[in-house]
Amino acid sequence: EGYEMTVSPPRIITTKCKETGVDLEPYEEVIIDVESEYSGVVMDKLTGDRKGLLLEMSDSADGKTRLIFEIPSRGLLGFQSEISTATRGTAVVNHLFLENRPHVGHIGGLEKGKMVSNDMGKANIFSLANLAKRGELFVADGELVYSGMVIGENSRAGDMEVNPVKAKETSNVRTVNKDEKLYVPPPKKMSIEELIGYMSEDEVLEVTPLSVRLRKVELDSGARERASRKKNKQIRAAREKK
Repeated sequence: EGYEMTVSPPRIITTKCKETGVDLEPYEEVIIDVESEYSGVVMDKLTGDRKGLLLEMSDSADGKTRLIFEIPSRGLLGFQSEISTATRGTAVVNHLFLENRPHVGHIGGLEKGKMVSNDMGKANIFSLANLAKRGELFVADGELVYSGMVIGENSRAGDMEVNPVKAKETSNVRTVNKDEKLYVPPPKKMSIEELIGYMSEDEVLEVTPLSVRLRKVELDSGARERASRKKNKQIRAAREKK
C-alpha cells in the first residue's frame, strides 16, 4: 500500500505543582449550543463518567439551550463524534483552555467494547451476519482482516474475540428449506480525526494511502488478556489508595 504511518492514542500533558508536588492536568471551559430537546442528553454525557461540572444553563427564544461546563481535557476525548450522533448533528461545541488543576484520577466509561479479529483472511458474509447482531461492524464482506484488528464495536462493555473469516460449513445433504438470505448492514466508516478520539489506550491506527485500520497494540490475544488483568489491578489499587 506504499507506506504506513502508525498513530498512537492522544494523551494529555500533566505537570507537578512546585509547592505541593500534586499532579496537575489541564481543564477546559466547554460552551455548547443545542436544541432544547437534547439538553438533557448533553448534560448526561458530560457530567457522568467524563467528570464535567455544569456551570450555567440558559434558554433562548429560538428553541436552543446554551450550556457551559468545566471539564478535564481528558473527558473530551471522543466527545465530538459521540455528541454529534446523540443530537443528530445539531450541537455546536466550543472549548478553550482554562488552567491546570489537581488530577481527578481515572475517568471510566469512555472506552467502548470492541470486536477484535482472532484470525487472518477475507471477512465472510456468514460470520459478519452473526456478528452484526452483537454490535456495529467496521468492515464489509470480502475485506481483508488480520489477528488483532478491530473489526467492530461490541454492544456490551469489554472486548470480544471474534472470527470474521469463518465460512458456513457445507455438506452434500440437500434440504427442502432454502437458506435464508443473509443481510449485513453497511459498515461504519470513520475519519482519522474521529478514530483518534474513539481509540482506546491499547490501540493504534494504521494509516496508508489506501486504508485506515484500527488495531490493538498487542496482536497476540493471550498477551492482551494479561495486560488487561494488570491494568484492572492497577485501577483497583489506585481507587483503594484514595
